[in-house]
Amino acid sequence: MTVSPSPAARPEEAVDALANADAEVARETAEAPREAPSRATPDTGDRVTRAWNVAAVTLPTLAVAALGWRDRALTDDGTIFLRTVRQILAGNGPVVNTGERVEANTSTLWQWLLVLIGAVTPGDIGFAAVVTGLLLTAAGVALGLDATRRLLLHGRARRVVPAGVLVLVGLPVYWEFATAGLDTGLGTCWLGGSWWLLVRSYLRPGARWQAWHAVWFGLGFLVRPDFAVIGAVFLVGLWLLLRPSPWRTAGYAAAAAALPLAYEIFRAGYYGLLVPLPALTKEAGEDNADRGLRYVWDLVDPVALYVPAALFVVLLVAWAVPRVRGDRRRLAVVLTPVAAALVSAAYVIRVGGDYMQGRMLLPALFLMLLPGFLLPATPRLGAVAAATAVWAVAVAGPWNDGAHQVANPDLTARVRISDIEITGSRNADRTSRWTIAFPGLKAAVDAGLAADRPVLVRLDPAGGPPLLLPLAPVHGGSRISFPGGYLGVAGALVPLDGYIIEFWGLANTVGAHMEPAPGHLWPGHRKPLDEVWLLALELDPSVTYVPEMPGVTAEALAAARRALACGDLKELLASVREPMSLSRFVDNLTGAYDRTKFRIPRDPFAAERKFC
Repeated sequence: MTVSPSPAARPEEAVDALANADAEVARETAEAPREAPSRATPDTGDRVTRAWNVAAVTLPTLAVAALGWRDRALTDDGTIFLRTVRQILAGNGPVVNTGERVEANTSTLWQWLLVLIGAVTPGDIGFAAVVTGLLLTAAGVALGLDATRRLLLHGRARRVVPAGVLVLVGLPVYWEFATAGLDTGLGTCWLGGSWWLLVRSYLRPGARWQAWHAVWFGLGFLVRPDFAVIGAVFLVGLWLLLRPSPWRTAGYAAAAAALPLAYEIFRAGYYGLLVPLPALTKEAGEDNADRGLRYVWDLVDPVALYVPAALFVVLLVAWAVPRVRGDRRRLAVVLTPVAAALVSAAYVIRVGGDYMQGRMLLPALFLMLLPGFLLPATPRLGAVAAATAVWAVAVAGPWNDGAHQVANPDLTARVRISDIEITGSRNADRTSRWTIAFPGLKAAVDAGLAADRPVLVRLDPAGGPPLLLPLAPVHGGSRISFPGGYLGVAGALVPLDGYIIEFWGLANTVGAHMEPAPGHLWPGHRKPLDEVWLLALELDPSVTYVPEMPGVTAEALAAARRALACGDLKELLASVREPMSLSRFVDNLTGAYDRTKFRIPRDPFAAERKFC
């Protein structure tokens, strides 16, 4: 179904309306008391105006929370965090498998927040992750709204109305990632908090808390590595507001860098890499802008997102910029999240986006909308808010099925649709919903655990009994080694002392360092672990040929095994499997840069020639 935007939403009419409104708002600005920006000015309106403005912040927040709760779910990617969390709580460290140091999660803060929640909350950590993600999403939206309200009401007593925030309320993919068990909610809270602190620094430049603001901006790196550039933009915005002395500037920079730098040293020494393993798997440094641009359109087109985008460009040009043109500090505040949004979106486009529809673009969208989350309740500016509301209801409403479907299934997946198909539940918000959806995997794990010897379990594609092969003695006391395409589900089914071979390389050292497979595969799914390497890593060395796997020759298996025992590839495995000690930490730390660049040829014979 295709719904045409309301006539009120036409940009050319909005231009004329806003141009006419310019004089009206200018009069308001001129008549407003000019207070020194060194002190925050409270909302001095009457009781009705104050109640109105509280509702303008509260109601959109509740709408996002209600829609997020309606579509609450725990994705398989969300359950990936849970195995590491369980390992930490069991005293085995931040790993997926005991005896092998692999960082499978990109959000350090979300991982450790779940550890804290799991330590004090009984029951399923997966459900706790869903609820916590929703609360953090709502908190981030509320912080963003309150900051925009404070900025608009500084020195004025007037009403505001929701505007840009209505884009989030009307965007189905935003509700779907409000939970998901992923770090999206934490990211939203950090972004909203960053905007709130920047506005606070504008309203109270003499406050003594700016160094802590810099610490908060620096935490972006620990929320997600790609948020580091967003944090850097906010730090620049803070500098433009305060214009501190060189010594104070250095202090702010040190405050922002302290925690990220400390964790990066730990990461390099403990894991032996400069980035989380998924960053290698996804080749985050590659240039794939063509796919990235299609990824943007895949989000924009189904919901006609260009309509509110055009409205807010008009708003920026015809109202916002003229209002702040004489106040460079205010201009720096308004443009900081816009600049951060552009930088974030540019990075996502460059690396080719993600396989989840829209997910990686949500932070940039949130940032871009922040200065226009609310607007003054003048008749013509109110029309912009009303037009946005019309778009949200008409274009992205439940009757427009296209807004709830993936636009290009060859490019991305609509996670909510696939999760409902897999689990048979509209709200798969508990880990058990996922484990019961894979009875074949559970039966194979149970068969492996029941064997009288440690085994490598291989699933029969035809649905027959699993193949149980003798396991190499490389994982200590592990009773089972289990290849898992669905890492989260496998992590819930396999005991913590068992070993999971992550098929896509997100939690597999050799797989992540492989050269990408040929073909146009989704991001994060371009490095499947070939059978020959799987057997070379896990099969007992006494077995030289597996007739049940005719695609793996004895010669190829021998070449892969020799490559694993030679040169840099041998050292790579030692960096994650050798017991941690001071010398191992130092070796990992000093070799982290070269190890991060290290790649393995997919052809075992080529790998043998390269390393041996």
